[in-house]
Amino acid sequence: MARKSNEQTIQEVLKELVDSKPMKSKLTEVNLVNAWEQLVGPLIAKHTKKIYLSKGKLFLHIESPALKNELTYSRGKLIDLVNQFAGEAIIDEVIIR
Repeated sequence: MARKSNEQTIQEVLKELVDSKPMKSKLTEVNLVNAWEQLVGPLIAKHTKKIYLSKGKLFLHIESPALKNELTYSRGKLIDLVNQFAGEAIIDEVIIR
């Protein structure tokens, strides 16, 4: 009986790796962090101390109480902005701390 070949090119293996759910989500997070200032502007980026994605939620650690309040009212816009940047719906909630 002939054995099924399991051979793949390096390009195919790397594409499968990058397209896997955990890797794709981490790459999206890294791209989002790197583009944060371009997405929200220098003022918000300057006061953002930490940003990360987890289970469909965007977590923002903001140092300015006034900015926290403003962003709380703009959560819908942030969700649309981030999802548009990613090219797909990656978040459905924004948590501001």
